[in-house]
Amino acid sequence: MTQDLVWLPLAEEVKNSCEGRVLLDIISSVATVTINRPDKLNAIDSGVLNGIRTALAGIEDNPLVRALILRGAGRAFSAGGDLGEVSALVGDKTRFSAFLDHWHESLLMLQDSPVPSIAAVHGFAYAGGLELTQACDFVVLGRGALLGDQHANFGLFPAGGSTQRLPRLVAPRVAKWLLMTGEAIDAGTALALGLANRVVDDDDIFDEAQRMAETLGRKSRAGNAAIKAAVHVGAGRPLTDAIAAERHLALDHMASQDARTGFDAFRSRTTPVF
Repeated sequence: MTQDLVWLPLAEEVKNSCEGRVLLDIISSVATVTINRPDKLNAIDSGVLNGIRTALAGIEDNPLVRALILRGAGRAFSAGGDLGEVSALVGDKTRFSAFLDHWHESLLMLQDSPVPSIAAVHGFAYAGGLELTQACDFVVLGRGALLGDQHANFGLFPAGGSTQRLPRLVAPRVAKWLLMTGEAIDAGTALALGLANRVVDDDDIFDEAQRMAETLGRKSRAGNAAIKAAVHVGAGRPLTDAIAAERHLALDHMASQDARTGFDAFRSRTTPVF
């Protein structure tokens, strides 16, 4: 398989196992994962979670992939969790607990993946959709996009991770306001708060995400995986402990072939090709 080919077998596997809820396309170094429930505003159910997990496994097994874009089909990124499924489970704590385990494990797989992820958000990302963007490394928003946690509007608890991830991304007072009021914010506010990396015209969202992914695609996959792991392992630790944890990752990566390629390129004044 050469880098300029489209790799699609896993997309068919996801279609078969998850009724088309998640689609995967890989072109060169960039994978695109699409939540494909436009008639349900891409509500996230167990099938969507299974599809994301299957896609991630295939992406991580493909050494050519250096970045992934997560997007939604239709008129929005995602309206959140599928309340039809959730409402049928909450009365049974054992079954609902198992569902939450599935949800958290799926988002942690995305968060901890060695392949950096970019959420390309159009329309809106509400509740579980917002939680999904928080598990991504980067976010691109359309100017007309809205972000919000809708749970409080219906007296529900945001059990998908927002009470923990959101205060780590924005100031705790801001996070609590968004969580307790269900207030939606526009793209400019989200950018100012640090919930997004870019805001572009609505027609340019995917193109901008693609440009970012291609930039990541020219870098060392192993190097970016090590940087991402270091950021995560140090989060919440005292600085001295975090630097000690970083040291182990640095020792391993700096002895790698990619690092040697970088040193050789620096000495020869050329651009490294990983």
